[in-house]
Amino acid sequence: MQAIDRIWQALPINAVLARIKTFTSASESADYTAWRQKFFRDRLFLATWAGLLWTLVQLPLSSIYFYLYNPSLADTVLLCNAAALICVVVNLLLQRTRIKYANPDLLLLGLYGSLIGFALIERAILSQNLPDGQFHLDVSLFTLVFLTLVALIPVRWKLHALAQLGALGFHFGLKAALDLDLDLPLIQQGWAVLFQLWICFICNLGVYLYEHLKRAEVESRRQLQSFVQTVSEDLRTPVLGSLKDLRDLLDQSKEQVSVSRLRLEVMLASSDRQLDLVNSLLDKARSSNRLIQAQRNRIPVNGLLTGLINVGLKRVKKASKALGLKELAPSTAIQTNTSAIDYEVWRYQFIIERLRLVWWIAFGCTATLFVPDVFAAQNGSDRGYWLYTYAAILLYLAAWSILYRSQFGRARPALLFVSFACSIPLISQLFVAIAGWVEPDIGVWTIMFLMMATLISVGWRLHVASQIGVLIGYSCLNLAFGLSFHLNPLHWIEIGWYLFWICGICDITVYTYERLQQNEFDSRRQLRIFLHSVAHDLKTPVLGASLVLQNLLNRPGETLQVPRYVIERMVQGGDRQLHLINSLLEAHISPTQGVTCQFEPTSLRAFTQAVIADVEPLLNRNQAVLANFIPTDLPPVHADPLQLWRVFENLVTNALKYNPPGIKLTLKAIVEAGMVRCSVQDNGVGISPDLCKQIFDLYSRGSHVRRSPGLGLGLYLCQQIITAHGGKIGVISSPGAGSTFWFTLPLAQSQPIKNPIHKLVR
Repeated sequence: MQAIDRIWQALPINAVLARIKTFTSASESADYTAWRQKFFRDRLFLATWAGLLWTLVQLPLSSIYFYLYNPSLADTVLLCNAAALICVVVNLLLQRTRIKYANPDLLLLGLYGSLIGFALIERAILSQNLPDGQFHLDVSLFTLVFLTLVALIPVRWKLHALAQLGALGFHFGLKAALDLDLDLPLIQQGWAVLFQLWICFICNLGVYLYEHLKRAEVESRRQLQSFVQTVSEDLRTPVLGSLKDLRDLLDQSKEQVSVSRLRLEVMLASSDRQLDLVNSLLDKARSSNRLIQAQRNRIPVNGLLTGLINVGLKRVKKASKALGLKELAPSTAIQTNTSAIDYEVWRYQFIIERLRLVWWIAFGCTATLFVPDVFAAQNGSDRGYWLYTYAAILLYLAAWSILYRSQFGRARPALLFVSFACSIPLISQLFVAIAGWVEPDIGVWTIMFLMMATLISVGWRLHVASQIGVLIGYSCLNLAFGLSFHLNPLHWIEIGWYLFWICGICDITVYTYERLQQNEFDSRRQLRIFLHSVAHDLKTPVLGASLVLQNLLNRPGETLQVPRYVIERMVQGGDRQLHLINSLLEAHISPTQGVTCQFEPTSLRAFTQAVIADVEPLLNRNQAVLANFIPTDLPPVHADPLQLWRVFENLVTNALKYNPPGIKLTLKAIVEAGMVRCSVQDNGVGISPDLCKQIFDLYSRGSHVRRSPGLGLGLYLCQQIITAHGGKIGVISSPGAGSTFWFTLPLAQSQPIKNPIHKLVR
């Protein structure tokens, strides 16, 4: 692989690829660019495997077909499919080199070329050797490849458009070079090109909209985090100033501390400033909730309520589950847990808005494809029957728009979706059946499935239901018109494989996109909860200090006598506030600037005994028992005592905060695979499996947060510290069975100290 890297770096094509990258990459924020690069590489690997699967299935199907019906061309077909398979395998191997990181654009362009280029060469050879061979624009091939790659890699729409235009250019270049099908009517060629351009437009529009939505999400999150960090930094200065003033007052040894009125007024002004900053955090958190509530209130539910009265709750739930209404009906979503409400509200609005976009695209596509067939009918072409098909589709679109604008339709987005996705393919299939053709109208089916999946990438059950509905309608139409399936079995297998692939790619795309969106909304909700808890946790000491200062200033005189314990309480509140602010700032700094560690050999037994002595007051307050089972003869670890202290302290205090009084804690450590595995175990309430997966994430908090005023940043910082040590951290827990937090540390003897400063940069 290193030899391949060196050869690649010496090639002059790198300059060309740099220009392509400049053209296809827009100026984006650093956060979005980092996400897109990683997403592009990961999805390119998945798309390459999908291309490999397609070629592996297509190779035997094509070869068997030609060996049975045209043996003279079987070797040519086998050779072309084998060449495509080899190119895809090479592409997959190149992704294990630096080319994947340096020029992933080239790998995507190569994948387009591998899947389309050899297929076009195969068709060109067949058209020259078959008596009725024609080198038409293979809409099904282009659509399948374009859909697969766009659906699996929904970023970099300019790069996709460049690859698609290159594939079309290769087709027409091959056609001109070999003088193939030059006698084909110009109108028919124009219709095929126009249809394929619509396919490209829909694919690239879906990618553009996906990128636009993701870009807005990343930017919104970045701005919010930047706002939190700015407010925290602004809060830190007045808090430090207030603490300094209070500690200066405590230098007086008397029980009654003398304080000038002017000094108290300055401290009150500082508290008011802090309170304003905390309230700005609260407003930021509440504004998102108000927006969601306003969107939820705009959702019409009259249709659903009428259905509940007429049909009954059980029947509606059963029908909703079958058609996906359970996930789409907004009033049903409100009955679910709070974490799903935001996503359900967004999805309802998304489907309603995207259905309007899909209607306009379907109308424009039908109208533009209608024009070539008008000229074809005037010239006596056999495509005249398509005039009636397009006319019927346009009439249906007009009728559907009335349903869409009605209150009845707006209250039933699933009905709007299914009626649109099923009816247009079945209208086309009706006229195909009238013409006496038994084959499915692959072109219309494909463009509808593609358009619905790329532009309305939610509700995968609805997509599956629509596709099954089209297949059932197709079978019923053939039975109604008495059409028999007279084609050879291999041809039907090929059609079935094509439809299975198209539907599968569409459904997988919708499913994965929906999962990403759900995770994003869960993350947003956690961030809102985090902001709310931050504001409340910071507001309590500030508000308390402000009230105390106001009460003191109500007394007469220029010099006031303040009880010492009042000043001490204010200092304790200020210390807690400063600790929260420092934790918040450190949580935002550590992912970018790293956790700085100064390593030294550390004996865990003596170290943990010191930690236990430090947290003993907390243990007594919570009536908890802590047993230290770390062996005295355990080899020393390679660690930073200060950072490691924070890890043990966080794990112990978290166990005390999020469990009822009287729990038992156990510390253990063993040598395992050249590392020391430490664990902090408790017999408390346990943690749900869903929370275990994200408990070390930033802004993640448990369900018992009301017991503690903390920010929920402790475990995130623990992960940063342990990662900086070269170890791993995790949790084993289930509700009612307690929790075991574990982490690993390197042995001191296996980690010679060459550089005492280690910085983790993610």
